[in-house]
Amino acid sequence: MSIDDLRIKIDSVDAEITNLLNERAKVVKEIGEEKKKLNKEIYDPDRENLVFQKIIDQNKGPLSNELLSDIYREIVACSRKFEHGEDDLKISFLGPVGTYSYFAARQRFGSTVKYVAARGIDDVFKEVSSCRADYGITPVENSMEGGIRETLNMFVESNVKVCGEIVFPVHHNLMARSSKTEIKRIFSKPQAFAQCRDWLGRNLKDVELVDMPSTAEAASVAKEQENCAAIAHADVADLYGLEIIFNNIENNPNNITRFFVLGHNYPSPSKNDKTVAMCYARNKVGALYDILRPFKDFNINLTNIEPLPTRKKVWDYGFYLDFQGHIEDVNVKKAINEVSKNCLEIKILGSFPENGGS
Repeated sequence: MSIDDLRIKIDSVDAEITNLLNERAKVVKEIGEEKKKLNKEIYDPDRENLVFQKIIDQNKGPLSNELLSDIYREIVACSRKFEHGEDDLKISFLGPVGTYSYFAARQRFGSTVKYVAARGIDDVFKEVSSCRADYGITPVENSMEGGIRETLNMFVESNVKVCGEIVFPVHHNLMARSSKTEIKRIFSKPQAFAQCRDWLGRNLKDVELVDMPSTAEAASVAKEQENCAAIAHADVADLYGLEIIFNNIENNPNNITRFFVLGHNYPSPSKNDKTVAMCYARNKVGALYDILRPFKDFNINLTNIEPLPTRKKVWDYGFYLDFQGHIEDVNVKKAINEVSKNCLEIKILGSFPENGGS
């Protein structure tokens, strides 16, 4: 078969794909209308998980599962836009463009939404709580550095809900307009420097390290100054016209940051959920034990607990809890009921599919 014949075949396949995508879009619009009637969230991580799992199960190649998932990620993003209606879906993230929060947001929501850069984590919460943004993306935990206190502290005073999570591999890259031997200063976030300490100590131990509010701003500054470099996400190099000198310079290749998807409601139970809560303890002996015991009694895996000051009284603490199961599960309900008897207040922040979404 000649190239011309093969191209005619491709044109025919493209026409079929176009028709099918439009048919899908019509059904998506109907789903959006039904969701509005039922006051249900546009973002449904459990359903999206099922969509991705089905296309992987049905994939017979030659496209890899990863490539097919990338294609469907944009199809799903377009579907959310159709469900939402005429206005763009607005996603707030810890800015500026080029931060890890930005790339985590794009991994989940694709390129067809409107991204709104926030100056700080508190502003992401404010954008969502004021409904200026439909959803917000904020870092909550790093596998190397632990919990992100700025995010956890915001739950003390905010009523936004956690409706999903994004588990995002973090790979740091050294980028500059200069060669390695010419670099005299490196810009990045303190957390990035800490996560690249070993490599920097071996390769650039005499270079000055300059703290910046974000890795994206670090790249922006490095672009304008001679003999300077930045540590940031690989795609930032293209955004700011820099060359990557070294890839993946983090101390640990399993460096992962977990992000929360913030909204106004959380999804219904799936088969693999996680719940997050804030618990305000009584100031008495054994208070923490009384809070934790019900989780063991009802066979619930408590995956994280962190003390947080309530900011209402000196040395008065609450506890951030992260555990497996959905708030509507029978055993979780029983455990929460017992916990509530032994604390001043327990505030459910959200229930969502674990590692929810693609």
